[in-house]
Order: sequence, then C-alpha cells, then structure tokens
Amino acid sequence: MRQRPVAPLAAPLAALLAALLAASCAAPSQPLLEAGGSAQPAAEILDAREVVVLTAPPHEATLARSLRLGYTEISTHRLTDLDEVLIVLAIPPGRTIAQAIAEIEAASPGATAGAHHLYRLQSATGAEAGRFYANALIGWPDDGCEAVRSVGMIDAGVAPSHPGLADGRVVQRKFFETDAPPASDHGDLMAGLLTGPGRLTGAALHSANVVDPAIDGGDAAGVVGILRAVDWLRGEGVDVVNISLAGPRNKLLDRGLARAAARDMVLVAAAGNDGPAVPPRFPAAFPFVLAVTAVDRTLEVYDRAARGAEIDLAAPGVDILLMDRGRMRVLNGTSAAAPFVTAAIAADHGLESLEISAVRRRLAAGARDLGPAGRDAIFGAGLVSAPESCGGG
Repeated sequence: MRQRPVAPLAAPLAALLAALLAASCAAPSQPLLEAGGSAQPAAEILDAREVVVLTAPPHEATLARSLRLGYTEISTHRLTDLDEVLIVLAIPPGRTIAQAIAEIEAASPGATAGAHHLYRLQSATGAEAGRFYANALIGWPDDGCEAVRSVGMIDAGVAPSHPGLADGRVVQRKFFETDAPPASDHGDLMAGLLTGPGRLTGAALHSANVVDPAIDGGDAAGVVGILRAVDWLRGEGVDVVNISLAGPRNKLLDRGLARAAARDMVLVAAAGNDGPAVPPRFPAAFPFVLAVTAVDRTLEVYDRAARGAEIDLAAPGVDILLMDRGRMRVLNGTSAAAPFVTAAIAADHGLESLEISAVRRRLAAGARDLGPAGRDAIFGAGLVSAPESCGGG
C-alpha cells in the first residue's frame, strides 16, 4: 500500500492557496473535469494524482478491479456507521481525474468515484467594533438554553489547551495524519458559538477535526476526512452537525451525506463567503442540508454571502462578538451564522422528527420573513428564531 508523502506536498499546496487568494491578478488554473460534472479549478483539488472511491461493502472486488487497471491503493477506510467503504487510489501516469472516474465507475457499477476536493472554512476574524446583538435578534436567552439533542461540528480542531477537552465538554477526534496543532483558532471559536457561555448548555460537543494544518495553509479539509468525520459522528449518536466548510460539488460527498441525512442526522452548513455571483457551494447546496446565510444587526445580508435557491435560513453572522478564554473576538461570515441555526435545532423540545423536510418546515414556520415576501434567494425562509422552549418563537 503506497503512503502519501505529506511533506513534499505541503509546499505546492500552500502555493495553490496563494494563487487562489491572488486570483484577480494571476492566470486562472487549468480546470479539471469530474465525470458527469463541471470544470473544477485546480486549487479546489487536494491532489490531482488521486481518485477517491466510495463503495458498499464488501469492497475487495472493487479494489481488485481497480488494481488490475493500474491504480495503486493509498488507503482504505471502512465507514461502518454509513455502511460504506472509502478507497483512495493513485492514478496511473497519463490519465486524468475525469478518465479515472469514468474508468473505475464503468469497471465497478454501484461504486462512486470522484476527485479529492478541498473545502474551506467560511469565516474570518475582524477588528471592527462588534456588538452583543445576536441573542436579542433571534430571541435567545443570554444565559443559554438546554440542549435536548446531541451536537457535533466538522471544522478545524479545538486547541489542545481548550478547557472543554479537559473537563469532558468537548470530545474530539482528528481525521488526518499530520501531528500538529490547529493552524487557526476557527475550531475554538465555533465551539464557543455552539456550547460556550450563553449558548447550548448540558451537552458535550463532538468535534471532528478535519482541517489538516499541513494542507493549503491550514484552512481546508479534504472530502475523505469529511466523510470519515460524518461516519464517526453518526457512530457517536450525534443528532445535529454544524459544518463550517464550503467548496465544489462532489459526488462522494453527495452520496455519503445523503446516507447520513436519511438516517436522521441533521446537517447545517455555512452557505459560503465567495460572493453572490458564484455557483452554489457545497455541502450547503445539497437538498438534504440546511444552508445558512449571514446578516448583520440591521438585518442586511453579509456582502460576501452566497445567494441562491439553496438558502434556507439567515442568522446573525456579521460583527459577532465572542469571548474566547478572556479575549474578545469579532467574527464575520456564514460560518459564524450557522451555529445559531444548529443551536436552535438542538434546543427545540417541540421538534418531533429529525427528518430534514420536517426540520426545514419547523424552522421556516418560526422564522422572521426578510426581504421579498416569502422564501427568497437571499434570506431563504428568513431569520431563525430561538425555539419556544428557550423563550423564543
């Protein structure tokens, strides 16, 4: 089994991030086609020499057929709670990702092959004066609200020094091989918005650390890590999962997350911060995921938020003040908004079903309509409100 050399890839992947940030003045990357999909920029691919396969167990026949075609096994992960097996393969020289996908899927009907896409964190810290407006805007009590559903997040990891790890309020597992602390404090901040002071009480947070510090500047995760994280969270009995990552559509992510949602795991995702004119970002744009946009204290939409028919709800996400272990932080972005929706679901005593359409109807019924009357592409059903069991509604 070939092991991926981590260190040699770090430099070129960091260069890809720099190219993305400087996209307005740099030449565009050569797009990579995923079979049955649209062109994907090279900067959204973890490694163009790899293809990822998702198949139902037993997987040995699929793997054997792939090896006979010249592919090399890099790693295999059994997703026990999703009833799937994830195989990472090295593509033979001279073949593209699109060719590899088509070849493997033709050889193994029922298997899904795809690129190893990257998904980036969707919030940024700011220096401008934030305000403690968010709780009042949605009717959330300042002393917090009791969770009646278990909560998880797929994000960067919380720091080893985070007090929640020591006292059991945070249960964490990482899904990459690099032995390094998180490159950013994004995980700490999201944990604070979910279960910090004044947020959800009485529940441990399951933190799936998928953001490898050695990849792409330490702000992105690969599809393999995300799917492994979903499988772990389901095995831990987590009901509601907050996802602060956004990226391209991926057939593997579609298949794996759809399986989790069909088993009543509620997935809440940041809609994305790439602006109103870009194509939908995933996983938020999948129909079985709740897509959350961000608004400010005047109920204006965040100027970098994605827009489209996939938007389900709006929540506070601009100039969000958060105390993080004695430091005042200001957060902006759809990542900052998503935890307010996740918390509202987790604290709702009246939510009788975790089937996604039932959750969507329940949230829409309690939302405050914004923008044009009815559901729209900017605010979805409107501003989320705290459930009646928390004093909202």
